[in-house]
Amino acid sequence: MMVLGLSTAFEVGAVASVRIFQRGLAMAFLLVVGGCQSLPDNSGRTMSYTLPNGADTRLGRGVATLRAGQSDASGFYPLSTGVDALVARLQLVQAAEQSIDLQYYIWHRDKTGRLLAAYLLDAADRGVRVRILLDDMGSPLGDESLLMLDQHPNVEVRLFNPLSNRVQRFWSMLTEFSRVNRRMHNKSFTVDNSIAIVGGRNIGNEYFAAHNDVAFADLDLAVIGPVVDQVSDGFDQYWNHGASYAVSSLSSHTFTGMELNAVREQMKTFIEETRQDEYGGRLLESDLVKNKGAVDWFWGAGQVLYDHPDKALPGEVDDSRYLRTQLSDVFAGVSSRLLLVSPYFVPGEAGVDYFTSLAQRGVQVTIVTNSLAATDVGAVHSGYAKYRKALLSAGIRLYEVRPKVANGSGKKQSNEDKPRQYIGSSAKASLHAKAFFIDGRYTFVGSMNLDPRSFLINTEIGILLDSAQFTSLAQKQILASLSHNAYELSLEEGDVLWTARTDTGTREVFDSEPMVSGWRRLGVWFMGLLPIESQL
Repeated sequence: MMVLGLSTAFEVGAVASVRIFQRGLAMAFLLVVGGCQSLPDNSGRTMSYTLPNGADTRLGRGVATLRAGQSDASGFYPLSTGVDALVARLQLVQAAEQSIDLQYYIWHRDKTGRLLAAYLLDAADRGVRVRILLDDMGSPLGDESLLMLDQHPNVEVRLFNPLSNRVQRFWSMLTEFSRVNRRMHNKSFTVDNSIAIVGGRNIGNEYFAAHNDVAFADLDLAVIGPVVDQVSDGFDQYWNHGASYAVSSLSSHTFTGMELNAVREQMKTFIEETRQDEYGGRLLESDLVKNKGAVDWFWGAGQVLYDHPDKALPGEVDDSRYLRTQLSDVFAGVSSRLLLVSPYFVPGEAGVDYFTSLAQRGVQVTIVTNSLAATDVGAVHSGYAKYRKALLSAGIRLYEVRPKVANGSGKKQSNEDKPRQYIGSSAKASLHAKAFFIDGRYTFVGSMNLDPRSFLINTEIGILLDSAQFTSLAQKQILASLSHNAYELSLEEGDVLWTARTDTGTREVFDSEPMVSGWRRLGVWFMGLLPIESQL
C-alpha cells in the first residue's frame, strides 16, 4: 500500500515565486498525463457463474436437514457482535468445499483482513474456487496484495469501477469524477451456494471488535434457503459486469511461485500467533465456536434486493432496477410502526415530508442514527442536523447513539459483553448497522444508508424478510437498549435538547451537541451551509 505524504513550505522573494511556478507547471503536467490514461479493454473478460452443485457439499447437506419441513421459507440468524461476525465467516471458509464468493466495499490490510485472507488462501489450497470482488476506492489493500492472492490458480480478484491511474489516484478522482464518484457499497459473503452473509459490515478490525480505538456497532444476517440463490445471482451480475476488471489486467507485475509460498508460510505463522493473543482468545470464546456453529434459526419468506450494477456508471438507469424503488412498495404500506436504524441519515425535504405524513396518519416513527460525538463522517451529520427540528415538530422520535457507555463498575462496556445486542455502544463506538423494521413484521438488513449517496449514487444490497417473530424481537431489544445507549432528542421552546440516562437512572439534559468541542460543532454547522447534500 502506497502512502502519499504531502508537506508545505512557505518561502519568500523571487526564488519562492519561481519555485511555485515550476510546481504549478509540474502539477499541470501530471494532471494532463493522468487524464490521458484509460482503463484497458475489458470486452474479453472471462465470464464465470455460481457453481450449481453446492447441495452436494457438507454445508449443503446440513442446510437441507435444517430446512426439512420449512417449505419455501428461508432461515435467518443475526450476527450482532463483531466477534461472532468474524467467527461465522472463518468457520464457513473452513467448511467450504467448492466455492467462496465475496463482495465488499472495504477490505483493510489489518489483523482481521489478513486473518480472513489467510483462511481463504488455505481454502484455495484445498481446491475451493474463490472469487473476490472489491470496490477499488474503498479497499486500499494495495495492488500488490491483491495480485499476490490472484496468483493462486483457484483465486480470482476483480476490482469494480477501478481508477484508471493506478499510481496518481488523486488525478483519476479529478479527471474521472462523474464515474469514480459512484461506488459499489455492497457487502455479501457466500459459501458453496448454501449459506450467505449480508449486512452492514466491511472487512476490517473496527467491524469485528478488534480495534483498540473504535468499534462499529453493526448487524449482518446469516441466511440459508432460497434467498442464497438470490444473493448468488446478484453476485454473478456484478462479477460479469463490464465495470469489473481482473486485478491482473490493471498491473504488469507478476509474482513467482516462490514468493507465493513465502506468503503462505507467513500467513500460517500469523494464524498461529493470532490464536495465542488476546483477540484470538476472544474468538475462541464465541458461542459459535462453543456450539460448533449450531444456532437457532428464524424462519420466514425472504427477498434479496439490490441495485443493478449499471447504477455505478454515469447516466440514467431504469429506475425499476434501483433498490430504493424496490423498497418503495414496502414503505408505502406502513400502517402502524416504523423503526429506522441508519448511521448516516440525511432525509432531505422529501424524506421529512414522508415521515411527517406517516406521523399524521398515526404511524409511530422512530429513527436511530449517530450523534455528532459518535459519527465518523461529520459532513453527513451536517446534512442531517438541519432537519432535526422539523422531524421532532412532526412527532418523529429521534435517538442519537452515544459514543460510549459505562457499566455499574465504571468500566467501559462493549457490545461484546451483551447478549444479542442488535445495536449498542462501546468505548469510542459508532453505529454502523443499517436496518428497518416495519409494522412488527418486516425487517430489512443490508448496506443501504438513508442518505442521498446510497439512494442515488452508490450501489447497495440488502435482505427483506417477512418474520413477525424476528422483527418483533429485534425491535423490542433495540428500543429497550436506547435508554442506555442513545440520547433521546426533544424540542423545548424551539430548541433541540439531548437527554441521556446514567447507570443510576438519573437524567442528563444537554442544550447543544453532547461530548464534542465547540470547534467541531462550528465545523459541522459550516459544512451544513455548503451545497453538498446530494453527495452525502
